[in-house]
Amino acid sequence: MSIISCKGISVSYGTNEIINDISFSVNKGERLGIIGVNGAGKSTLFKCICGIIEPTSGTVSLSPGTSLGYLEQYADKSFDGKSAMQVALEQFPDLTKMEEELASLEASLSDGDESLIKRYTSLSEEFKAKGGYEYRAKVKSFLKKLGFTEESLETDADILSGGQKTRLSLAALLLASPDIILLDEPTNHLDINATEWLEDYIKNSSSTFLIISHDRFFLDRTTTDTLEIENTFCQKYSGGYTEFKEKKKKLLETQEKHYELQQKEIKRLEAFIAKQREWNRERNIIAAESRLKAIDRMVKIEKPKAAPKTVKFEIHSKMRGGTDVLSVRGVSKRFGKQVLFEKLSFELKKSERLFIIGGNGTGKSTLLKLITERLSADEGVIELGYGQTLGYYDQEQLLLDNSLTVIDELWNAYPTLNQTELRNALASYGFYGDDVFKPVSNLSGGEKARLSIAKLVLSGVSLLVLDEPTNYLDIAYKETLEDALKAYEGTLLCVSHDRYFISSLASSLLDIEPTYSDGYYYFKGNYADYLKKRPQSALSDATEKSKGKGSDDYLNAKKEKSNRRKEEKRKAFLESETARIEERIKEIEAEEESCATDYIKLQELSEEKESIENLLLEYYDELLAYMDD
Repeated sequence: MSIISCKGISVSYGTNEIINDISFSVNKGERLGIIGVNGAGKSTLFKCICGIIEPTSGTVSLSPGTSLGYLEQYADKSFDGKSAMQVALEQFPDLTKMEEELASLEASLSDGDESLIKRYTSLSEEFKAKGGYEYRAKVKSFLKKLGFTEESLETDADILSGGQKTRLSLAALLLASPDIILLDEPTNHLDINATEWLEDYIKNSSSTFLIISHDRFFLDRTTTDTLEIENTFCQKYSGGYTEFKEKKKKLLETQEKHYELQQKEIKRLEAFIAKQREWNRERNIIAAESRLKAIDRMVKIEKPKAAPKTVKFEIHSKMRGGTDVLSVRGVSKRFGKQVLFEKLSFELKKSERLFIIGGNGTGKSTLLKLITERLSADEGVIELGYGQTLGYYDQEQLLLDNSLTVIDELWNAYPTLNQTELRNALASYGFYGDDVFKPVSNLSGGEKARLSIAKLVLSGVSLLVLDEPTNYLDIAYKETLEDALKAYEGTLLCVSHDRYFISSLASSLLDIEPTYSDGYYYFKGNYADYLKKRPQSALSDATEKSKGKGSDDYLNAKKEKSNRRKEEKRKAFLESETARIEERIKEIEAEEESCATDYIKLQELSEEKESIENLLLEYYDELLAYMDD
């Protein structure tokens, strides 16, 4: 049964359409991933659902009595001087009120007032039944899983960083556990361990989730369905991101075939009409009018729209030097009493793609700053190989000058390039027309990321050092960057929390975690193998798994499996038949050319062609339905 339904949601400002006729429904317990390029209108849709924005047209309907919670992408709000722990505890007002009353009753009983024993006993039993003796531990556990230390639990929440405030808001929302939970980029400020914990929480929760995310790995592991917003419209698919991507590709291919087939049929009918009118006999006129009505009755298929413009670029390396690119030997770094890492060592060889991973605060970005000489190590040696050149991407984009325009930022870095060369380069990173004259200070996080990558790519260095390069990038730009880095002939050293990005590129991994005996774990191999072989001591505590599902779930699963086999068999038949019919149509067209003067034969061929083309359209419709399921 549908728990939330959006019908014809449109938002526009003047002539600028943000979203148009967005319609979909979500059943209780489903987890819908919402994707689209930056600026597609995903957050706008969430604000319409929550009532923050009034849509230009359309309605949002929730099941009666349904509660809804919303995590905004940027949760930089005031917490009125409360600590992080106090903010999270506010999600249990009944329990905190009961706790206060129990404390008051205990004080009165200690003074000898036995008349309150009955009230104290009943309240104590109710408090226990509602989880009163566990809720504080649960709150603390949630906060720690999301990266809060014991010390930060009592810190004034108003002085927390923007990322910490977002994580606190996420913890509070999950603890409140409303019926529908809307999450806008929930993994932006989470490390891998916290993200994995959140994935388990979502999968085991009974709430319904709508999740905006560019984290493809996270979407694959949490969502049951995908809603893509593209060119202001939406399309819903079953399955997570990877399944969506494959289905969309097949759907577009089918839609293109469907469109081309109809256009071919229209041209054939128009040619027939023209020929009949040339003959100009009564029966020819009647035949022509009949075909003309057939064209008018057709439900015209629109040509599939092109996806939003995406960038394509290449990263070139001058490939200086030999096999040895970077040597890190016995490196230690401390800040006061805080030890980030000690005696850390690894070697980086030519064309290797090493990813540094680990929890927040373990020193990953600090290590890159040591390698790029922005900080000094307390101990140890860091040596760049002979003839190697290094380029650095800073996740905080501190290497951009906010006082400059986009084109001047690039011109300062490459003064020998002319304006045409600079504008062509910037166009490769999505800066078109007057975009190049925007002040850097006015750019979004994603635009700054693209500009920083543009500066780095043009340098032609042999070693790329990247700190969280996919932060702020939408999925299309992430995939473009992945493709460019796969083709890059130089060496890559990268810090990232983006597991899809890591699994696409990594040839080796350096996991920095205090739980390892040496404080780090170096693994030669890809991310999938690392997950299988990493030492158990570094794994985050497992969340409580759901209980056995029982015989009903077993029978349902068996039935679902049987239905799936039937659907796959039918789909295979349809694919085979459409291929056979397409081949027959080609044969008929060849025969029509060879007997152009045999009008009886032409008529027979025309009728056969019309019949099987109608059948083909029916088969295409059925195949499209399978794509939508």
